[in-house]
Amino acid sequence: MTRAALTGTKVLDLTRLLPGPYATQMLAHWGADVLKVEDRGAGDYARDLHPLRVSGFGAAFTASNRGKRSTALDLKDAQDLRAFHALLQEADVLVESFRPGVMARLGLSPEALLDRFPRLVYCAITGHGQATPRAALAGHDLNYQALAGLLHREGKAPVVPTALLADLVGGSCSAVIAIQGALLARERSGRGVFIDLSITHSALMLQPLLAACHLAGEDTRHAQLRHGGSHPGYRLYETSDGRHIAFAALEAKFWDRFCDLAGCANLRGLADSDDTAVLAQAGEELARIFRLRTFAEWSALSLQWDTCLAPVLSPAEAIDEAVRDQLPLFAELDGLGGGRARVLSGVPADLAAPHPGTWPRPPMQGEHLPGWTR
Repeated sequence: MTRAALTGTKVLDLTRLLPGPYATQMLAHWGADVLKVEDRGAGDYARDLHPLRVSGFGAAFTASNRGKRSTALDLKDAQDLRAFHALLQEADVLVESFRPGVMARLGLSPEALLDRFPRLVYCAITGHGQATPRAALAGHDLNYQALAGLLHREGKAPVVPTALLADLVGGSCSAVIAIQGALLARERSGRGVFIDLSITHSALMLQPLLAACHLAGEDTRHAQLRHGGSHPGYRLYETSDGRHIAFAALEAKFWDRFCDLAGCANLRGLADSDDTAVLAQAGEELARIFRLRTFAEWSALSLQWDTCLAPVLSPAEAIDEAVRDQLPLFAELDGLGGGRARVLSGVPADLAAPHPGTWPRPPMQGEHLPGWTR
């Protein structure tokens, strides 16, 4: 039996809502001892947002707080602040998601804490970073995606996305990567570090191809043609029953193979074309071909043809397919009423030692004493 990768690592979690809690849950999955520090008032108000009967907690709270403990402290109270400093004596990581300046007003600025606790890895997750023109402004995933250029569609109106890419990739996943890197660096240097993690600017990392073209002073239209839905080989097509299929034949071999199998061999050789008139005509031809079959028929062919075809599944369909394929993507939680809640594990790969079949439920607010002894 191997130990989980972060066994023995102690994490103080001052975050609320989704990006921070989802990040610290990943750390808990890999063995970290995560103590959620909530105030004595509302606490993490995700607890009661859209409550689920099976867990007794809000959906976001259920999805992002398993395997943690919770203690309640008023950091404006002198006695509670002393208790928090006692926790910091043993903590390896502190994660918070307040607006810039909040922790400093409590005497808990990164500079003050790293001076007193030099081995601490301090990660502040904010929407816009600590020192940008928007640093003090509130925001949510839609705002961050807008600012990161993720909503822009050349020549088309932007649409509200269905996935929280900025929150969960720019925020949660980026924080975990940075924290684990900082912990590894501390093994060599013996010193902690302050991580100023801006969700917006971390989400901008999802634009590497366009950024490479733009920063080189070159035309970005080719990259946009390929990845912006303008090229007929990288597009969503409607089926005969009104559903959609994703076709992403970026390589010529996949494009030509599809043309042979789909009965449009006359379109072979166009994968690398930049002739917009020819590509527009090819797109019309492909749209006609995709409307000849139902969503179910194209879904079946996507498993047979190996031409970068995929059905556009609803979130529920995607989850059901993962369950049906018995993929290790889920965790079961004890429910408040003795039942079981099932959630996504929240980690892209299970690096932990074998864990129990059922995780402890998310904690009640202030359920645990402010100490590291379980």
